[in-house]
Amino acid sequence: MAFVESPSDARVLEAFIKLSHELNLTMREDELVEVFSAVFEDLLPGRLVAIRLAADVGAGLKLVYANGRLADEGRDLFRLTGEAFEGLKLTTEDVASALEATGAERVDAYVPVFGNGACGFDVALSDRKRFYGMINVEYPDPAGAPRDADRRIAVPLAHQMCAALRNTRLIAETVFLKDYLEKLLDNANAPVLVADRHGRITVVNKAAERNTGYSREGIIGADFTSLVQESDRARLLPLVLSAMRGEPASAIEVRIAKPDGKGFAHIAFNTAPILSAYGELDAVVFVGQDLTEVRELQKQVIHTEKLATLGQVAAGVAHELNNPLTSITVYTNYLFKKLAGAIDEADLAKLGRIRDAADRIQSFSRDLVTYARPSGEEPTLIRVEDLLERSLSFCEHLVGEAEADVSLDVAADLKPVYGIRGQLEQVCVNLLTNACHALPEAGGKITITARPCGDDRIEIAFADTGCGIPGANLERVFEPFFTTKDQGEGTGLGLSIVRNILDNHDGEISVASEVGRGTTFTVVLYAG
Repeated sequence: MAFVESPSDARVLEAFIKLSHELNLTMREDELVEVFSAVFEDLLPGRLVAIRLAADVGAGLKLVYANGRLADEGRDLFRLTGEAFEGLKLTTEDVASALEATGAERVDAYVPVFGNGACGFDVALSDRKRFYGMINVEYPDPAGAPRDADRRIAVPLAHQMCAALRNTRLIAETVFLKDYLEKLLDNANAPVLVADRHGRITVVNKAAERNTGYSREGIIGADFTSLVQESDRARLLPLVLSAMRGEPASAIEVRIAKPDGKGFAHIAFNTAPILSAYGELDAVVFVGQDLTEVRELQKQVIHTEKLATLGQVAAGVAHELNNPLTSITVYTNYLFKKLAGAIDEADLAKLGRIRDAADRIQSFSRDLVTYARPSGEEPTLIRVEDLLERSLSFCEHLVGEAEADVSLDVAADLKPVYGIRGQLEQVCVNLLTNACHALPEAGGKITITARPCGDDRIEIAFADTGCGIPGANLERVFEPFFTTKDQGEGTGLGLSIVRNILDNHDGEISVASEVGRGTTFTVVLYAG
């Protein structure tokens, strides 16, 4: 068989220049093999050429190109002659390492891989770090086979292919690591920000977005200290300076104002420097611990202590009021009886109103003392009508401020419920308070109904014609600290406490709402 003569040096150079133009860093390995196989077909026409790439890990094939039928035996094996590594500038240790890593076999004489290959040569695709595979060039007829001339072309092509494969895998590994690190950052529970050496934010994870309320697009490129409250910047400065000197720094708590103007994110940051390959500061990573809920809880504890103190004071005031109120009631009753028929009926009616007002104040002060008293009660049977009327009396001032039209509808012969009176009153007071706060400024309607609900259960519904609750918030209204009220107007604990009380009473609570139409909270309790 007559073979086409090897191409001239000028043609080989032209092919290499064209190849360099076609290669790019984003090519996949199969695309690289396709490009190089085309060069082999162009420069070595009529030859049998196989390009086989090794698996990334362990023995085996990853990718195969062949312009003829490969023999079944040895197709998946890498059998390399000593000649395969000539011209690749590898040490004996490099060759041994490459062979061991892939399970490749060292042979004394060339073993054809094509079914009709009679002779040929091999070139390893290997550098000092990795064995990528091998190139086989074969001839069906050994007579006149231009092995040496073809090999002079195949070896530099193998060099270039190794470099292209190395770059492709490095780019793939870099992209993988970049994506992996981004996923690690985004899925971390702690807020993480990275600032460059000038203090500009370059990386923001999802936890930082969630905790601060800022989107990453909104703060990328911003100065890190600009996020922090001005009064906290002086405390933050030593942290940043330590990081700039390449020293890690311990947690320093700062406040970051929320972009909607509703409160602050309290975050304690630890810092660590990121150094370049030359030991210079490249960036600073800020890893935070969200303390917002902790600080809110501390505020609520303080507020609860104030309320407890206020309750004790109120109980004391109510107790002190009882003595003069008793005198007013007694003397008013005396005058009412003595002057009946002796003075004008209109004046007598006024005296009656004084007596009624004093009775009302005295009744309210007794209820206030009972409500403020620490709960040491045992569960008892409670008339639902008494429970609701008493709770309404506690909320009378709120109802008046809201200009609410309140209606109470309790079914006749309703069984009493079994529970701790003070706690169930707290449930009703919280739900009535929320209903009053939800009403529009022009007033609205609050409807309280109590009905039997199945066997031995009582259903109490608190319905208002207020602003309603958006659907996205309905599932969260019972979460601790969740509130739609403005900063300072609500703690977000009321409904959470209500649900806990009802859980302890084996009761239930549900909510239905429509924005602009109103909300209904339904409480279900067991009858005694």
